[in-house]
Amino acid sequence: MFYLGTKLDDKVDEKVRIAKNKTKSWEYGYNEILDIVIISKDGTLGEIFEVYGVPIGLPQIPEKKEILNYDKQAKHQKWVRQELPNGMNAFNCWEDKFSDFVEQQFKYRDEGVWVYLNGKPVYMTGTYWHFLQWFREGSDYPKLRVIQNELMIFWEACKADERSYGMQYVKNRRFGASALGNNEMLESGSIHENKILGMISKKGNDAKKIFNRLVRAFKRYPPFFKPETDGTNTPKTELVFTEQTKKRKQGEAVEEGQGLDTSISWHNTEMNAMDGEEIFRSLLDESGKYPKEVPFDEYWQIVKTAHRLGSNIVGKSMVVSTVNAMKKGGAGFKKIWDDSNVENRNKNKQTKSGLYRIFIAAKYCLEGFFDEYGFSIVDDPKEPIVNDIGKKVSIGAATFLKQEVEALKDDPEKEYEFKRQFPDTPADAFRDESDDCAFNLVHLTEQLEHNTEELDEDATTFLNNDIERGNFIWKEGVQDTEVIWKPDPVKGRFWIRRDCHPPIDIRSKKDKKTIHGVTAWAPTNSHMGAGGVDPYNRSKTVDGRGSRGSIHISTKYNTYFPNNAFILEYIDRASKVEYFFEDVIMAHVYFSMPFLPELSNEKFLQYVKDRGYRHFVLNNPFKKWNELSATEKEYGGVPPQDSKIGDQQFYAVEAFIEDHIGVARDNSTRPIGEMGNMPFSRTLTQWKDVDPLNRTKYDAYISSSLSLLANQRRVKVQLEEPEKPLQINPFQTYDNTGVFSQAI
Repeated sequence: MFYLGTKLDDKVDEKVRIAKNKTKSWEYGYNEILDIVIISKDGTLGEIFEVYGVPIGLPQIPEKKEILNYDKQAKHQKWVRQELPNGMNAFNCWEDKFSDFVEQQFKYRDEGVWVYLNGKPVYMTGTYWHFLQWFREGSDYPKLRVIQNELMIFWEACKADERSYGMQYVKNRRFGASALGNNEMLESGSIHENKILGMISKKGNDAKKIFNRLVRAFKRYPPFFKPETDGTNTPKTELVFTEQTKKRKQGEAVEEGQGLDTSISWHNTEMNAMDGEEIFRSLLDESGKYPKEVPFDEYWQIVKTAHRLGSNIVGKSMVVSTVNAMKKGGAGFKKIWDDSNVENRNKNKQTKSGLYRIFIAAKYCLEGFFDEYGFSIVDDPKEPIVNDIGKKVSIGAATFLKQEVEALKDDPEKEYEFKRQFPDTPADAFRDESDDCAFNLVHLTEQLEHNTEELDEDATTFLNNDIERGNFIWKEGVQDTEVIWKPDPVKGRFWIRRDCHPPIDIRSKKDKKTIHGVTAWAPTNSHMGAGGVDPYNRSKTVDGRGSRGSIHISTKYNTYFPNNAFILEYIDRASKVEYFFEDVIMAHVYFSMPFLPELSNEKFLQYVKDRGYRHFVLNNPFKKWNELSATEKEYGGVPPQDSKIGDQQFYAVEAFIEDHIGVARDNSTRPIGEMGNMPFSRTLTQWKDVDPLNRTKYDAYISSSLSLLANQRRVKVQLEEPEKPLQINPFQTYDNTGVFSQAI
């Protein structure tokens, strides 16, 4: 393997490998003792490569004369498909004069084939050989692409591994994944008995088009592979194989008239598609683009069940797609991607989704960057070489894509979109569309990627190296004394930016003050920062989602903490709502900072008032005291339905993202090129996804925006006016312009 695999040299004892190769006793499938998925069907084991965490054992390289193109010079060793022998047709294909050719075709289909390409021996799976040799949807047969073959090696491993339900491939545009899927459907469906195979796509009409392409390929099928159908020349929804070919593989004869009873059909994109049936193969095409009424993470559970009989996996799925914006089908696809990591298996040794995931960077499969042998031109060649369409290429795909990105560096949105269209990493492939976010998606994506790559963030929990997790408690359990931090990396509800605990001399401080006739505790660090709180008081929301409380604390300028930054995040659900109320108090006492809550839960604010912390609660920053309602005066906070508050929350987050998130493109707030410092990816994700006009379920957006608003408050200091000097003149002055002088 040249692109996807990392060679493993120490998985098998060499003496054992050679001994079993002599007896051809290696078995196809997952070898639990060696932890290898063996895809060889000839009883041999050769090199082992790890592809996306899956160790895959290839067949042993055979004798030179058994490799196609062995008798040609290296420069002439190209893929050339075999034509049907002269005179062969559907009526005579089983005659003895064609038997050697037919036997060979069944052997290649079953075991795969080795071929020399420019001096390099390449193992081609039987499925991929079938694709190049006999699968033609249009006017031409496919061109060989080594990178496609390596994907098919991974797919063969998914089929061979009894623990796997199939493959989730995040594809590049124009890779030919749909055609490869169709090829699998035809190859498997035309040789296995009593099976049901199904396909869906982003819309029913798209699935129908793919099915029609499959029917066209079937009509061009060689006669020795082509089973009888139910008599329909051009099926509209289902291709039914009623009678199999007379010989399916070498040495296996079958009786004429024996029924195949296998069908391939397409389905509308609905939640019940393929539900209730035992599915042998499914092609879930463009599954990152399903409509909102068919979220892929939910739909996959239906198909997964259809591929299982009890505890046995009886079918495999090809899940292939480019990725839509998260709100347009990408979110469900991304969830399954996260659940398909082979490094995270359950006790049944399966991934959470059951699938094995794989991604291929655009540089390996870019049109115009394949040489005449089918290899990808990734790196710059020493001398210009001819590509597969006869043009000379002097740079590799990696350089070409890099130069395209550099040309767009002054247009961040176009640069962002180019990376999404030609992804180099899975993170690129899962980028949202740039116009599908209320805020600056480029900045948010840069920050999220920084957290993942530089802070070693866990994709499931969002915890990273810049965050510590824990809980607050009152010292010795006595309320209103000192607040103590207790680290808890597993169950801690509070996430605090590392090294951002307040110094002991300003920690857990509070003063008793009387303001507007109310005597209560007040914070001492209001000049350093403030929190925002989105409280909850129900067990469930209207959409059935468990309510969560959310707290954020952000700082101002010229403080002990990082300037203008978030230092605390809480997005959790305590076992009792009163515990959340207490969490709010303890967090802000610990930092001795005030907070601005939504005035949506009087029970919460009554609790805070009754505990004596009314002056920790900020009032509506856009009203004077005498303009506040009676409720606002009593409890503080801001009404959730106030459009002015909602607008200001949006503007506050928008400005913060522009100034402090992602890479700085000017030096107005930080040096050009400096990355933002915001380790809380859960909050970043909510900023990316939120609809400011329908923000109810975005707890972190609400509390973080209120924290920013709280820090915009201007504290008016009443300065004593200096005493005015007395205007005393000891001498009387007169106006002497007239006859009589007059006192002035």
